[in-house]
Amino acid sequence: MRLVPLAILPLAALLTGGATAERKRAPFDGAWMSCETYQGSRICSYTLTAQRGARVCGVQRDFATNAYYTQRFIARAEGNRADIDKICGDPGSETDTYCAGQAPANAEKVGWSTSDQTLHACGNRLYGTEAGTSFRCAAARPAAGLPKVRSLGGEGPEPEDAAWMASCLRGED
Repeated sequence: MRLVPLAILPLAALLTGGATAERKRAPFDGAWMSCETYQGSRICSYTLTAQRGARVCGVQRDFATNAYYTQRFIARAEGNRADIDKICGDPGSETDTYCAGQAPANAEKVGWSTSDQTLHACGNRLYGTEAGTSFRCAAARPAAGLPKVRSLGGEGPEPEDAAWMASCLRGED
């Protein structure tokens, strides 16, 4: 059960401890999510990001091979493009390294690994490509990107992932 109703709280207030200072929203401030029905169950994938300057901190969750995979990442943004530099989480297609503090006792790889993924914020959609791949928002197929949402509903990150995002935005890896 989620202790923090992330979907109800504004992302900026959650990640800044409720600070009231207004700031301009950066391209990678927000939540993107897509849901579908699989074997009678609602399955949702999401990416939640926050940006301070060029630093982007994020948590993403995908569904594949009958399981959810959650990752944390740190990216470097330039305009509407963010290159993921570090990633960790549930080993799968995105990473083979567990995040520190979340690994089972017998885990071989713990900590950050590198990534070859780039994110593109195009209006109300978020797209992922391999680093170095040519990408233009104007040519992107809407169905290929995650739509931006106002809230993640009950699908948001676990409390420890939300706490990690706040510390990441303070520059703590």
